[in-house]
Amino acid sequence: MEKSHKLLDNFQQFVSGGIYGILSVFFGMLGDLIAYLMYPGYKFTINPVSSLCNGPGGIYFQVGTVFSGIFAILFVIYFIGSLSETQNAEKIRQVALLTALISCTSLIILGVFCGTEPTIALIHGVSAVISWIFGICYITLFNILILKNPKYSKSVAYFGFGVSIMLSVMVLMFFLYYFFGLHIVIIILPLLEWIDTIILTILYLVISAFIIIKKI
Repeated sequence: MEKSHKLLDNFQQFVSGGIYGILSVFFGMLGDLIAYLMYPGYKFTINPVSSLCNGPGGIYFQVGTVFSGIFAILFVIYFIGSLSETQNAEKIRQVALLTALISCTSLIILGVFCGTEPTIALIHGVSAVISWIFGICYITLFNILILKNPKYSKSVAYFGFGVSIMLSVMVLMFFLYYFFGLHIVIIILPLLEWIDTIILTILYLVISAFIIIKKI
């Protein structure tokens, strides 16, 4: 336990974690943008985010997603390390780190396995759901930790709770469609997925900016 605690604290000595967060966003959005520009007829209200990997620029979506996940792992490790002084929150930090690593690793896997072949599509879909569910967990725990730590503005946590709620709504819609046959939700699911992608990107950028500007 003490070893992992040391690892998290020492990790901060390499480079500002805010850079990792920005790089995660940069690669993710760049891959999405290139794949979108190369996908004729793609519509945000009809096509889910993952459909980008089926277009001519699918490889850019995949590479961008993988690199985004790698830098997200570095970012969350750094961020958790920056909260080492938070009182009475060691267990929350441990669970937050574990759930964040599972979510980010699942993001990398869904980037690697992306396509229309049934087995690949299944791995991609399962990885996406795992990433979403554990994403809700770690973002919510991050928000709780931010509220307990004076280094960060409470407004970041409040926005983060909004992100958690929006992700929860998307996961609920997903289960209603795929497991309960409520087909009407498919009308808003693709757009909701894009909205969640954008607000999660904003949250990463806001936390990254705090880390860099305040030299946390």
